[in-house]
Amino acid sequence: MTAVIEATIVTRFHLDTANYPSSISKELRFAASPIQKCASRPSVSRASVSLSRLREPRKVDSVLFYTVANHVSLIARVVDYGGLFHDDVLPGHAFAEYDHRKFRPQGWVEQGRERLALLRTYAERHALTMLQLACAWDLAQTPVRCVAPTLIQERGDGARTIESKRAELAAVRSPSPLSADEVREIRAIGDNSGCMALKGASTEYEGAPLADRWSVDERLGELAARWRIEPARDLVKQ
Repeated sequence: MTAVIEATIVTRFHLDTANYPSSISKELRFAASPIQKCASRPSVSRASVSLSRLREPRKVDSVLFYTVANHVSLIARVVDYGGLFHDDVLPGHAFAEYDHRKFRPQGWVEQGRERLALLRTYAERHALTMLQLACAWDLAQTPVRCVAPTLIQERGDGARTIESKRAELAAVRSPSPLSADEVREIRAIGDNSGCMALKGASTEYEGAPLADRWSVDERLGELAARWRIEPARDLVKQ
């Protein structure tokens, strides 16, 4: 990776917020650090990022802060948050056995639908579907230039077709119709800070590094401070 970076061949990176910044050693070692090096070069100006209003806000804020500081434009992926914003994943939904969403914490669909109910007013105000609202929120973020939700063919007789979801996405327009106040309000509704224990670096772990858990050493503490991450607050379940 270092050789590629030094050769200025790399022009794009994927920055995953699935563990960002909860796993600061992982995300800063394997994601943010390469992007930081590349972003200082004219050849690098774009990255893709998993970005949804229902992700932990510290993850979202850290990514946006980083990319704005380094003039990196973003393609926002997974805008649909596991399909919830498509409005056909309902309580009791039967996921296929091989579907990775089955491994999420129990009740995530029900809790997510409760948040969606609070967001519908904003969608109705701008004549948007829920997916289009999710896209509008992402597009309201300064570095986001493009949105790319996952188009999932769900199971069951009431599931929407891929074609209908594709048409819905095609109708999204930029710039976002959301006001600055609406963006802040939607952010507050989606705030789920500290809702779960996350993999990676943690102030709650001491000992030899494991595959998915390691301590916050001095180097990682300095990296966290640089990107406005407080490990004792942001990397633990509250």
